[in-house]
Amino acid sequence: MPAYYHAKSAEDEALYIAKTIRALTESNNIGSCEVLPSKTLGSSKICASDIAILYRAHYVSRTIEEVFQREKIPYTLNSGVPFFDRAEIKDALSYLRMIAYKDDLSFLRVVNTPKRNIGERRIKALKEYVAEHGGSLYEALKISLGDELFANTKAQAFIDLIEGFSSSYSGMQISELFSHVMNQSGYELALRTEGSQERLDNLAELKQSIYEYETSCGEECTLENYLAHAALYTNADISTSKNAVRLMTIHTAKGLEFPVVFIAGMNENMFPSKKVDSLKAMEEERRLAFVAVTRAQKLLFLTEAEGFSQHAGGRYPSRFIFDIDRPLLNYEVELPPALLAKTRIYIEENNSTLQKKDALADLAEGDTVEHGILGRGQILKIDQTAGTYTVKFEKVATPRKMSFKAPLKKNQS
Repeated sequence: MPAYYHAKSAEDEALYIAKTIRALTESNNIGSCEVLPSKTLGSSKICASDIAILYRAHYVSRTIEEVFQREKIPYTLNSGVPFFDRAEIKDALSYLRMIAYKDDLSFLRVVNTPKRNIGERRIKALKEYVAEHGGSLYEALKISLGDELFANTKAQAFIDLIEGFSSSYSGMQISELFSHVMNQSGYELALRTEGSQERLDNLAELKQSIYEYETSCGEECTLENYLAHAALYTNADISTSKNAVRLMTIHTAKGLEFPVVFIAGMNENMFPSKKVDSLKAMEEERRLAFVAVTRAQKLLFLTEAEGFSQHAGGRYPSRFIFDIDRPLLNYEVELPPALLAKTRIYIEENNSTLQKKDALADLAEGDTVEHGILGRGQILKIDQTAGTYTVKFEKVATPRKMSFKAPLKKNQS
């Protein structure tokens, strides 16, 4: 029977997955695949490579990767790159390192990200200055601000940004600093302008990791200590062995099957995605959930977590969990009644919102509509906030307000 685990936090969720993998492989060194026959699967032997962890969006892998690295569980990513090696994560951390250390590697990564008209020719000039006079590239830029070479650049704005935060960051929370830097540097705006939602989601997940670090580290919660913590996961070695747990998005898993499958991050606004804006799109998400579930040949685990997400606010269990009849799913942890009640209210309100959006998409002011009892009419006004149409029916003297749920059909004639 498939298992469902409700975790208290994303960390707890990842630890449950790690613990379950160890139990399934019945060895503390699962990378060797020297395991005893699994009681769950009869005489068959489970290796790390038999196990896949699926998720709706790339950012969900962050906590799982961190826990697996700490727990020394070999894994490989079948889609995407490790979380802390993604370009936007390296960029954001480089901004923080510039504020703390002003080192050359961070400087080269962000001085022209977003574009500040400080390209190869100007970088070459700075390097030549450093080679002759010593110091750092950042110091060379400060000294060169008055040169004609940097007249038509945003070098001054970059210097002002770094200097401003360098003098004030010690009194700020790291997550607060991060938000201000991403905003004032123009980096987040550049991603929004590009329409890079996945990269924005990754930035939000990085802020989530900073927030979790702040809540757990106590007095050692400094920018320098956080950067040292993040460095442990940056460029971390992931397994090159064929016998490693496979992490991938559900889309990547289409057409593949695995003896053991974990579907992680089964929360509202994560799976189904927060991008869902219609009932049709929700049905597509439900079909994707079916794809994910049917990737499992023998064992299936569904996991989600309470808490707060930078992507979705308060977390609620996914409606797709409740789509599975209770007798067919082993609840390893009972859902708190209060959370269950809030979840059901949230899902009902979300469905109502989607119905309203669908209705608005189908009908517009001026359209001729038919009602089963009131007959033909014309839409005079649409109030999206109230969720109503104002309709002037031919058989009724005065206009009538109708709910978006009212059975109105567009007259095509």
